[in-house]
Amino acid sequence: MAKILFITTRLPYPTNEGHQIRTYNLLKRICPSHQVHYLSLQRNDDDPSAVQHLESMCQSVQVFPIPNEHSKIRFAKDLLQGFFTKTPFVVRKYFSQELARAIEEKLTSEQFDLVHFDMLPLAQYANLLGNVPYVLNNHNVESLLLKRRAENADSLPEKVFFGNQGKSLHQFEADVCARAKETFVCSQIDADILQALSPAAKISVVENGVDTQFFSPGKQEQVENSLVFVGGMGWFPNKDGMIFFMDEVMPKILAKVPDAKLTLVGKSTGVQIPPDVKDNITVTGFVDDFRPIVASAAVYILPIRVGSGTRLKLLEAMAMGKAIVSTSVGAEGVNLSADENIIYADDASAFARGIIALLTDSEKNSRFGHSARDLATGKYDWDIIANKLLSSYNTIITTNT
Repeated sequence: MAKILFITTRLPYPTNEGHQIRTYNLLKRICPSHQVHYLSLQRNDDDPSAVQHLESMCQSVQVFPIPNEHSKIRFAKDLLQGFFTKTPFVVRKYFSQELARAIEEKLTSEQFDLVHFDMLPLAQYANLLGNVPYVLNNHNVESLLLKRRAENADSLPEKVFFGNQGKSLHQFEADVCARAKETFVCSQIDADILQALSPAAKISVVENGVDTQFFSPGKQEQVENSLVFVGGMGWFPNKDGMIFFMDEVMPKILAKVPDAKLTLVGKSTGVQIPPDVKDNITVTGFVDDFRPIVASAAVYILPIRVGSGTRLKLLEAMAMGKAIVSTSVGAEGVNLSADENIIYADDASAFARGIIALLTDSEKNSRFGHSARDLATGKYDWDIIANKLLSSYNTIITTNT
């Protein structure tokens, strides 16, 4: 049983967001096999009760505030420096003297076999590790995320800022991945991009997964002509996708299926529903358990246009046996097949046609849902995914002793 120092940018429990879902499910399956000491930064909106839950899993738990979330002056300074320094804003955001001190103290008091950095910005602490090897778990190709955000920005200042940050992060990403013993990404697409960016890096795919027992087809009957999207609008790709869907796709659907209804599950911060579709869209806000809502929907939508990695909500929908319409970006990293278990659509007209086809053909809807469920259970269950990570851990630890 090896000793692992596991470090994250935020508390991974409760699992309300995609980042938390990946981190928590991997951590949960690492802890029984190894002695895990856990360090984390903590966001303002993280649930403090999570610490007690994590203490039941890990040997020790310490958490520290993200400095610029507790200081508007620090936040403004970091943001402004993004234009004038080589260190990207997202990296500076996660620098904490308290966390750095805790890492040094842990390495002095304990003999660790491996350090796990969960999220790219944490690799800035690698120079504190001495001879202890580290791995890096990437949830996205972060520089690509910023590049896509710049391309889809509405204003020139946003285009300039995110373009600049993407270039800075590109270099940081290349350097820290090359220094890691192994870098894990969510998809082969991300692996290919990151390998080209950092040729010296060892890149391995550890896909996102899903708890296929928890997320299973519900007993609820499908509500006719009902659509569902799950995701908070605080994350830009979700917000951008839903604005696109409500403005451009929903009117086309209503022209053919006037009683179609969309349920948006999650916080709707900063999103205004257009008047012409307002009567056909319901926003639930945050819900503790969205499975009954998803189970009753006829079609699950993913109109995501920016981002990288793998959409965990997609895997959950697959495990629940839903018929899915998604953009290519929304389904990146998952081995789905067009016209077998998903409909791909990258413009408003195609997206509307795909949804209408699944709403009006019950046999096709059912067939797609069953095929998606079979793929989720056979390839993307978290137990299968975590074994890949544990195998890499064991190889690194064995060769380093």
